[in-house]
Parts: sequence; C-alpha cells; structure tokens
Amino acid sequence: MLTEYVPTAEDLKFANRFIEWNNLAWGIQRVDACRTKQGELLLVELEDLNPYLSLLELTPDIRQKFIDHFKHSLQKVLQA
Repeated sequence: MLTEYVPTAEDLKFANRFIEWNNLAWGIQRVDACRTKQGELLLVELEDLNPYLSLLELTPDIRQKFIDHFKHSLQKVLQA
C-alpha cells in the first residue's frame, strides 16, 4: 500500500540535483530513492514520463496542486 511521504529539505535537495542535471524543459519527472540503514539516500530510478502516478493516493489538495502544475507544463510545451 502506498502512503504519502513528506520529504525533508535535505530530501528535496537530493532530488533537485538530479532534476537540474536532467534539464527536462516540460513534463513530469520522478526521482525515486531509498534510504540506507545509515540514513543516506541512494538514487533508485529517474523517470521522465511516469505513466503511473498514484494520484488517487494523494490528498485532494496535493492532487489538485499536481494537476495544476501539470496543466501549466502542457501549456508551456504547446506554446513553444
């Protein structure tokens, strides 16, 4: 069963390193990581277009925020 995980500032810093490196101009990018017994994060997978997003597992507010950001991303690519 999937549950929401609220990332720490350090978790976001870790993920943003890969997002900036990938330089994706639009779309969805997902950074999957696992935590070692020592507490360090290890990259598991970097996905540019994830077909399974588990949107129904999110709270309504977070789901709507995601949808709004996704619509904005689509509008950017269509205007390019």
